[in-house]
Amino acid sequence: MNSKKKIIAGVFFLFILCFCIGIKLSLASTLRSERGPETIRMLTIGNSFADNACQYLKEITESVKGYQIIIGNANIGGAALDKHADFIKKSEVDPTFKPYNGKSLKDWLLEEQWDVITIQQVSHKSYKIESYQPYADEIVAYIQKYMPNAKIYIHQTWAYAPDCIRLDEFGITSDQMYKGLKKNYKALSKHYDFPVLNSGDAFHRAYKTNQINLWNDDDRFHANVNGSYLAGCVWFSELFDVSPKEIKYVPAGMPELTANFLRGHADVR
Repeated sequence: MNSKKKIIAGVFFLFILCFCIGIKLSLASTLRSERGPETIRMLTIGNSFADNACQYLKEITESVKGYQIIIGNANIGGAALDKHADFIKKSEVDPTFKPYNGKSLKDWLLEEQWDVITIQQVSHKSYKIESYQPYADEIVAYIQKYMPNAKIYIHQTWAYAPDCIRLDEFGITSDQMYKGLKKNYKALSKHYDFPVLNSGDAFHRAYKTNQINLWNDDDRFHANVNGSYLAGCVWFSELFDVSPKEIKYVPAGMPELTANFLRGHADVR
């Protein structure tokens, strides 16, 4: 009799256990269906280089089954770290000061439960180590005050095209600019222990392989379609930890051979 009771009790326990597991899986499935199987909510704090990197990022992400991204853009053309830090201070003193398309950075930070927030230096200061601090510290502290659970990534911007006239004004070459910005972003990453979105590495490697044009013909420092696609593939791969070979999206008019080449150089993890 005791043996029979033990069996019944054991079966009942297994039933309850399976029921609880089922409820948990059902709740998890419901949450996934609300947010998508793999959804990242990302806010960029940068400038036009962040706009370039995100130009095709949504399409790239959604071309891989099960992945989605929501992008917020606290970007201002030509804005360096010191400018963003200055805007934070001005907005705190004057709440009506809203330089980010009618919002303050605080407004942006509180608008969503951001999973990821990116920061970067402006390109023309990226190779100058003295331009990063104390402004990066001020921005990071502000982010962590209002969105402490967000993962902060550092966007490693790219060097200008070798024939960009700005390089003559700077008195450096494209390779020297790349080496400088790479060193500085690496130091910033180490300082905070933040991961890096290695757009600059991908640009350098792709260009050195076959001289592919990645820059806008008008100014030779903003990304063209090739460069924006390459940066977008880098971001997708690093944010979701998925090989860029899985990406199906190709911008209109881009030859598949070119897209294949760029995807192949986007895996810089």
